[in-house]
Amino acid sequence: MKSAGRNRQRGAGLLLLLIFVGTAMGYYAVRNFGRTSQSDSRIRMTNTVMVQAADALVGYAATHVATDSRPYLPCPDKTTAPGPGTANDGQEDRNAGTGVCASYEGNLPWVTLGLVGLDGWSQRLRYRVTPAFSNSVTGMQLTSVGILSANSAAGAVIASALPMVLVSHGPNAWGATSSSGVVAALPPVANTSERENTDGDLVFIRNAEVASGGVGGEFDDLTHWFVTATLLARMQAAGRL
Repeated sequence: MKSAGRNRQRGAGLLLLLIFVGTAMGYYAVRNFGRTSQSDSRIRMTNTVMVQAADALVGYAATHVATDSRPYLPCPDKTTAPGPGTANDGQEDRNAGTGVCASYEGNLPWVTLGLVGLDGWSQRLRYRVTPAFSNSVTGMQLTSVGILSANSAAGAVIASALPMVLVSHGPNAWGATSSSGVVAALPPVANTSERENTDGDLVFIRNAEVASGGVGGEFDDLTHWFVTATLLARMQAAGRL
């Protein structure tokens, strides 16, 4: 009888242990799924925001023409003080006399475009534009060619001769500008791909997410653009070229 009692106690203890382990595993599974689901949702939101921003840029060009009636893209909202305009106020910044931009890379001018201008992590979208497409005196022409390009982390060219590029700096936000205008620290030196998206040159990186130690270092940026042919075709369809 004592043996049977001990067996029942062991059985009850084992059942409680299984219930505890099952509950813990369920908790961590739900927790991890929730994190993954939230991350995926932010990525989807950011991609949608960038598509909307690109459409708004095209819409701006279709409704703004230079002195010779040629369309042009807006300038970025600069992130630092020098030159005409106010930094981080959402308005495009350009020299009214010459039509050139105060800076060819900065924030997407969200106020000028009538947008919120934030990615899924509440950071400003970075916007780079080609000078030949953004001068408000000369405007763009059918012969205008973009000077920006997008590569993979391994260096393969994905797209070239781009008139504009949009960048979200992703969840780690290295190099991003916050909704209040605070500029985050640049990516660590090891994150060569993310640094490429903040160094102010003509090359940007589009790549799948890369963990620390992978090719190009940690990478979680998102990029979007339209090619020159698409922009010019949209301007022709709008009767601007």
